Order: sequence, then structure tokens, then C-alpha cells
Amino acid sequence: MKNRKSIPVFMIAAALVSLTFMTSCKKDSSTSANEEDMITNADQFQEAEGATSDVDNISDIATQTNSANFRLTSNDDHYGILGCATVNRDTVNQVVTIDFGTGCTGNDGRTRSGQIIIHYSGGTYFTPGFQRIVTFNNYFVNNRHIEGTRTITNNGNNAAGHLNWTVDAQNMRVTRPNGTYHTWNSLRTREMIAGDTLLFHPADDVYSITGSSNGSNSNGNTCSAVITTALIKRGNCHWIVSGTVDITPSNRPVRTLDFGSGNCDDLATVTKNGISHLIHLH
Repeated sequence: MKNRKSIPVFMIAAALVSLTFMTSCKKDSSTSANEEDMITNADQFQEAEGATSDVDNISDIATQTNSANFRLTSNDDHYGILGCATVNRDTVNQVVTIDFGTGCTGNDGRTRSGQIIIHYSGGTYFTPGFQRIVTFNNYFVNNRHIEGTRTITNNGNNAAGHLNWTVDAQNMRVTRPNGTYHTWNSLRTREMIAGDTLLFHPADDVYSITGSSNGSNSNGNTCSAVITTALIKRGNCHWIVSGTVDITPSNRPVRTLDFGSGNCDDLATVTKNGISHLIHLH
């Protein structure tokens, strides 16, 4: 792994997402109910992934800059996420506050309000031993309320010589405008399997993500998710390009979310009991 001095932009998946049914590969006698059941669980998994990857992307940028107080420019913000945020850095107490005020729309078209608060130690994101703890203050994205705590720790190089991070998410929650919500805890490992040293141009960065999560929703239903084949995210693609996740709702069959074999597109397949449906990632 190269010694990086540039600012990374780390995204796992599309920012706050919903999954909509596109077409089915097979049909059975209860296709309608089957589709709704499958898509609901995949939607909740992807919404969780999108919410957290959005936060991680923003936090990566903010904890890699040396400026005390600044408004990010388009050059600083490769994905256009922080176009209207003010970032305040308290270098004495090692706290970064990303403030979206009462609401502003960034270059990515998403409207955010409130604050992301980062307590950090050990250098920058790419420094072995670096750690950041992310919390929120009245933070909303497109009217969805995001809560919880995320602790990210740089473990240094693994046996393959790749930098990797442990991501421990506790009491995460997304509440929609209609009051429905889902909560989750997760433990992940992120491994950077390729990358370059170009400032603000992480197009050839590639990340491998493994781990598991569990959670529940406002209906009282519980669900667990295990990454069965590492999710692969390339810096030059907005989507996860490959990998599989087994999603197991309480007292219901496992359904597998498959992101494909490496093509950069917004398609994934959900399969339950041998019935598969092609879906769009939004």
C-alpha cells in the first residue's frame, strides 16, 4: 500500500436510497406479495448502507484537511457532497463539526441540515491507529433523520499489505418523514485493495467490505444481514459493482442481494426461494 497524502473519498454505496421493483426473472402464484416482501427488506438494507456511506464520505473529507475553518470548494469535494457545509475544526480538543445549518442543498442534489460531529485521534484517516467517533446533532438528509454512533479505527496494513479499517456502528437509526424507521448495529472491515496518490482524484481506489449487521423496524420486525461475498466499491463508479449479502428477516426465508459481477450499473438482483427479481438502486 502506498503512503497516501491525498484526501480520499470513501463511499460504499449510493447515498440515501430506495429500491424499486423493475422486472422479474421468474413469477410464482404469489408474485405480488413475494415482490413486496423481498423488496422491503432489500430497501431497508440499502437505505442503511446509503445513509452510513454518505456520512463516511463526508467524514473522510473533513478529517483529511488541515484547515481550521473553511467552506469546501468543488476541488476539495470530489463527489459534490459538502458544497454548502461549513466545517469547523477544534484542533485542541480534536473535534470536527460539519454544519449544514437549517438546510442546504449540495452539489449532489441532496438537502441536509443539522450537524455531523467527529471526535478524532491518531492523525488522519490513512494513519495506522487513527480513530474517529461520529455522532449527530439533529441531522437530516432529504427529510430523513439520521442518528447513532459510528467508530472507525485504522488497523494498519494486513497480511496482504493493504490498509484496513474496523467500522463499529451502534444504535444507528433512520426515521422517514412519515414516522416509520429502522435501527441497526453493524461491525464491518473495510480493506483498500487498490489506490493511487492523486490529489482529489481517487478514481482507481478500490475497497473490499466484509462484515454483518442486525436491526429492527418500526413494525417490530427484526432482520440480520451478512456479507457472504465481499462487496467491492470502485472509486470511479457510483455503485457497488459486485458482492452478495444474505438478508434474514425474523421467521422468514433468507433473501440474497447480489450486486453483480463487476459492471458499473444501478442494478442488483434479489433472490428468495429460487425466485429472482431485478431491481434499480436509487
